[in-house]
Amino acid sequence: MQEKMFQLFLFPHSVLPEGAARSFLTLWGRLDCLRAIGTVHLPEWAEPLCESHVLVKDDGFWERVRNIYKGYQDLGSRVGEDGLMAVLSRDWAGEGAPETRGHIQSVLRGMSPKPFDPADGLLMEAVVFLEMAKELDIRELELSMDLKQVGHLEEKLFKALGADEEDSAELQRALETTNPPLSPDWGHFGYLLRQRIGFWFRLLSRIGVKQQTMVLAALGRDVVEDALDALQTARERQGKVWNRGETRILTLPRLDLLSPIAFAEWLEAVQGLEARNQFQKTFEAFIMAPTETQLSRELSDSAHALEQSLKSLWVQLRHETLGADGARVVVTAPENVTYQEMWRSLDRTGLEVLGTGSVPRQAAILVHVE
Repeated sequence: MQEKMFQLFLFPHSVLPEGAARSFLTLWGRLDCLRAIGTVHLPEWAEPLCESHVLVKDDGFWERVRNIYKGYQDLGSRVGEDGLMAVLSRDWAGEGAPETRGHIQSVLRGMSPKPFDPADGLLMEAVVFLEMAKELDIRELELSMDLKQVGHLEEKLFKALGADEEDSAELQRALETTNPPLSPDWGHFGYLLRQRIGFWFRLLSRIGVKQQTMVLAALGRDVVEDALDALQTARERQGKVWNRGETRILTLPRLDLLSPIAFAEWLEAVQGLEARNQFQKTFEAFIMAPTETQLSRELSDSAHALEQSLKSLWVQLRHETLGADGARVVVTAPENVTYQEMWRSLDRTGLEVLGTGSVPRQAAILVHVE
């Protein structure tokens, strides 16, 4: 396993869709993830490239966690198909989640004669919530894959009917009129994101981060916005200048179009690109001092060189011109914002009770693909 000078953490989810995995691992080669209870949900090929971290607690802690988690699962199963979301909405949607915390505290007092530990209660709350949220994400991922399969079947149907492009468009409109496309109401793993972020930091504070330098890899723009919104609002109310520090650094090819075999060939070829090695070096330097103009310029230059190199590789391997569309990789480095401040803005109780622990006091850096 290659030495990591910084840790790139999947944030704040523990489900990694195929497309995001292909993008992140094409650029950086390795990814770190936080586990709640069960394993992180990853594409099988990505498992050797992703390191999972779990909270280290005694058997008694995990026994209580499992009992609380099972209680919520049972409750969700009794309230219908969308029961898990209903339980999350009822107990966690409000600020501070008082009902959930009160319930967990009462369960803990009933299970053990020992005095209730507020820190353990906050960690249990985080672990149970993140595991339930992961279940929702997996359901959404499965639904999106089912819809994609339906799209392929529709294309085959149109071809079987001998429909030309105009006829296919009419058939598609007719199908959508009679059977509107299904999509999860919460969309893109975005349900209760602010709570996820706060609880994710609770786990991070206790897992023992190996490196003091880290970057957060988000599945979309909505994660970045929710992570920074409270800080931006507070700064603006104080009359301070808010600099989001957002930059699109490069555009990746449509890696989702590659078959598993073709992507494996792509990933192997990418590892030998000098432009990729240079990009990783300049990215590492940038995250150490994101406000330095020279480092920002060097990152932009190396990202542009890598983009051109990836385009050439695509033509070489695919024997076709690269299309205009692609996945845009965005870096956000908000000025004068640390990870600890980000956590405090969304979960003050968690930070004050648990302490900052392993949450680094470094400038916050987030990357996402859109």
